[in-house]
Amino acid sequence: MALSLDSFLLNGIPYGVLQGAVIPEFLEKTANNLLIPLTNVEQHAPEASASSQSKVREVLAALRAKCQQMMDLVAGLSAFRTLLLQQLRVTIAQIPVLRGECVQLIQELEACFRTPKPFYPSRPSHSTATMDHFLANLERAFEEERAAPTVGAR
Repeated sequence: MALSLDSFLLNGIPYGVLQGAVIPEFLEKTANNLLIPLTNVEQHAPEASASSQSKVREVLAALRAKCQQMMDLVAGLSAFRTLLLQQLRVTIAQIPVLRGECVQLIQELEACFRTPKPFYPSRPSHSTATMDHFLANLERAFEEERAAPTVGAR
């Protein structure tokens, strides 16, 4: 689930939003790839201990809602060239916050399922650095792409 979330952002934004005209429907496909592991985890919810069943259902519902919110937020950026610059900045600023909320929910699920090797703590440092760099430079990437001539004009 965690890998799919980061993959959605690392691939969906550059190729599905910024280069969306070049690769049609890429964003939709990456969004679907985010939902597949979430559905798999939902199917395994009955395997959680009886004492954590209600917590698992609650966290899964919140995670699904946050993932949907992330997908909608990123999809809304497809019109980034027509958005007011301030609106674009506000929307982009929501992405790391929302990702952080998803990460927290994923970690709660890992605790509920007693995952022996939680994803984020065991993730290689270069992967974490790549994600951090991507998020830190997201606004600049959009501004640079906005300033560049459109595909048809190149």
